[in-house]
Amino acid sequence: MNSKLRSLVVSVGIFIVGGVGYSVYRREPPGQPVANLRDAGLFSERDDRWVMACPEKITAATRNYLRNNGYGTFKPGSIHRIARVVIQHNLDDGGAELVNASLDVLSNDADGGDEEDETDDALQFRSDDCLRLEGNDPEDSGIRELRLLPDGGFRHMRADGGEVPWCNVATRRGRITPPCVLPDCWTLADGGWDDNAVVDCRGIGPFGIVDGGPRYRGCNVTPAQFATGAACIPVECSVVAGDNPIDVLR
Repeated sequence: MNSKLRSLVVSVGIFIVGGVGYSVYRREPPGQPVANLRDAGLFSERDDRWVMACPEKITAATRNYLRNNGYGTFKPGSIHRIARVVIQHNLDDGGAELVNASLDVLSNDADGGDEEDETDDALQFRSDDCLRLEGNDPEDSGIRELRLLPDGGFRHMRADGGEVPWCNVATRRGRITPPCVLPDCWTLADGGWDDNAVVDCRGIGPFGIVDGGPRYRGCNVTPAQFATGAACIPVECSVVAGDNPIDVLR
C-alpha cells in the first residue's frame, strides 16, 4: 500500500481468514469517496479483490442494506455472517493488507444513491472466524456473481438476465445463509433449553426415515438442505444443542 493510499485509510484490526491473519483497513475520514482511494491506487488488477465473510452483530444500516437488496429483513443486533468485498495489497515481507471499503462509522440508509460510496456503521462481532470467498472466474478471467440469496438466485442481473459481477463494487455486501439448522428447543417457561422438547424441525433425505420421509432427530444440528419445519433456526454447523441463540448466526 503506497503512502498516499495509506493516508486515506485507518486500521480496523487483525482479521483471521481461514487461519491466516490480515491487517484490515477502512476509509478515513468517514465517507471518503471511493474515487479518491481509486486515484491513490486502491485497485490494481481485477484479481486482487475477493470477499471476506465474518460474523457481525448487524446495525440498522446493515439491516437496511440487506433488506433493500433482497437478502431478507433481520433485527438490528442479531448476528449474521456478512460478506464484504476486500481489496488485497501484498507486502514485501510476504504478508498482505486488506482494504474493506464498506466498513465505516457513518450510516447511509438511503435506498438510492451511488452504491460505490455507500457505507454502513457495521459492528464486527468476531474477527477470528472469517471465511474467504473467491470472486475470480477462471473461465473468463472476470469476477463472477456470488449467489448468496437463499434460493441460489442472482442478486445482480443485466437487462438480458445475465450475471453482473458481484465484486465490481468495492462496497457491496451480502448475507450468507447459515449451512445448518438447530431445532428451537428453548421451550422452558423461563426461556431455557429443553433437551426433551419435540418441535417442528425434522430431518429429511439421509437424515430422515428409511424411505426419506421426515424424522425428528431431537434437538440436534442438521444440514439445512436436509431439514424442514417452522421451528428450524439457521445456525453455523459448529453450534451444539443448548447454545444461547444470541451466540449463533441467524
